[in-house]
Amino acid sequence: MSRFAQHTRIRARPGRRDELLGKFLEVPKLQADNPACEVTIVSSSPDDDDVVYLTEVWSSAEEHQRARESPEVQAWAAGMPELVAGAPDVTPLVVEGGKGLGERVR
Repeated sequence: MSRFAQHTRIRARPGRRDELLGKFLEVPKLQADNPACEVTIVSSSPDDDDVVYLTEVWSSAEEHQRARESPEVQAWAAGMPELVAGAPDVTPLVVEGGKGLGERVR
């Protein structure tokens, strides 16, 4: 089973960037006890004040989907439409390795 990873770019509605960033900073706490969530990085753009990024690595796409469908994540996501301006830009990634990830899994 291959790891699942993605990098997501989200644009906040004008004036809502700090709220969106705060919301995404809740994600690592939501997944703190989930061993399938291997990496969660929340970052912001140095060039665009309204852009927030979420980079995730999961043990598998199935585990990522299972987490997305959980009641906790569904409740967390309920307030997102009022914070975001448009659909997220999602880039799937192939995990090749990195510090903290252990050896390559295929």
